Amino acid sequence: MSFRALVFSSCLLLGQVHAGEPGEGTKPKPPQAESALATPDYLPPLARQLLRKRMQRHGSDQSRLVLAVTLLQRDVVKAIAGDIAAEPRIAKPIAEGRDDLNAALPERFFVLQDALRLRAKDLATAATNKDDLALAKSFGQMMEICVSCHSMYLDPGPRR
Repeated sequence: MSFRALVFSSCLLLGQVHAGEPGEGTKPKPPQAESALATPDYLPPLARQLLRKRMQRHGSDQSRLVLAVTLLQRDVVKAIAGDIAAEPRIAKPIAEGRDDLNAALPERFFVLQDALRLRAKDLATAATNKDDLALAKSFGQMMEICVSCHSMYLDPGPRR
């Protein structure tokens, strides 16, 4: 092996060793997102259990939607958004039903639930119309509802 090849190989090996060590020139890995929200203490356990199932389903749908929207898989987007729009809604509590499980949920939850349904319909329409700009915009607007709902779930206090 020539001296030049030996120096070159040594540099490559040194570069590999250095790249594996933390320090200057290496990027720290970003923290991993957890797959579940924290558990709010204001909701009774049964309400948390019912919402958890719905939120897990929505989480799965959102993961699939991110990929389908990004890859412009319009039929997949239309199907998932249609399922979200058609999902049975949680009914608002009745006036006399203070012991009603739904009464534990903040009023804003029901507003956001209705908004999610409308945004999901908009997303399905954009996918049907093959309007990629509207697809991106309506997906972003639907995600705004998701984030607002998660925020309210964790802290049901008054919102602007």
